Amino acid sequence: MENYVTALTFGIFMLSGCSARVVTVPPGPLIRVEGQPVSIRCDVKEYTGPSEQDFEWNMLKDAKGQKTKIISSFDSRYSDQSYSKRVASGDISVVRFQDNEVELKIAEVKLTDAGFYECQTPSTDYVISGNYMAQVQLTVIPNTLKVSPKTPPPVIVEGSDLTLSCNVTRELIHPTYLSVTWSVKKGTTSEEILTFGPEGDVVTGSRFAQRYAEGGIRLVPGRNGVFELVISKMTMSDEGNYECKGIEWTYERGRNWIKIMESTKEMGTVAVTPTKPVILHNSTPCYIVSSFLSLYCLIITSMFIREEFFSTKVKTNQDVNSELEGLDTGNFSLQTRP
Repeated sequence: MENYVTALTFGIFMLSGCSARVVTVPPGPLIRVEGQPVSIRCDVKEYTGPSEQDFEWNMLKDAKGQKTKIISSFDSRYSDQSYSKRVASGDISVVRFQDNEVELKIAEVKLTDAGFYECQTPSTDYVISGNYMAQVQLTVIPNTLKVSPKTPPPVIVEGSDLTLSCNVTRELIHPTYLSVTWSVKKGTTSEEILTFGPEGDVVTGSRFAQRYAEGGIRLVPGRNGVFELVISKMTMSDEGNYECKGIEWTYERGRNWIKIMESTKEMGTVAVTPTKPVILHNSTPCYIVSSFLSLYCLIITSMFIREEFFSTKVKTNQDVNSELEGLDTGNFSLQTRP
């Protein structure tokens, strides 16, 4: 019996030495906008005991301050009175993804929700080893994102250039980044033209990629949050309802770029009128008129020639008559000379 206890103790010791509980949350700090949803994941690894683990969430105003109980995955009476109503309404909830992974959800975060969030897992291990809780800082900023587009001309001639101007700004309270997206909407279908940011890169919609590469679409960054998109040589297929969307981003370690706020504003509907083509009418009337004019010119020309010929003939006859009269007079004189 003594040998059995010794072996069991040794086995538990060896098992605990091979594993140590690890609780992890996002590295943070997390920056979120007031009124927007917040999700914080928590998972546990290298544990012993049941495969399905329990989780408890607490909130601290500072890293080492007093804990306030928020919600538990297994105890419905866990919440502090200051959170009980929000938990009951579903504004704050916990969602299980796997036996060892859950997510704390806040439907509409408040400025007062800023602080340190602690995920804790009650021990099920044979031997206490590792960490049983982890913290992440949540920073909540007010919504200062503003999108102010300039209304484009309602009608533009085919082949002309269209400039789409949009102003996207926010107050730089914490390090956040902006992007701007132009899109065109036809009916219920919206198609992205171009996105600029948040890293200063450009992403085009599939239908506009070749056109952008050939210089038919140009991005003109301005000052004070003004961005301009120039579409050259507008075609009939370019008409539609144009929109401008501004997005505020934050960069988090391990999760890369996180969208924290967006706003879309309608710029206006642009119609494209075709250029006036050269209209080719029925040639039959033109042929008739041309034939008539040719006949008219022929008649006038013949009359002119006739007139010239008649005048010349009359003149010639008169000259001959004059010469004959001269001859007659001469003969008469010769006949009466003594």
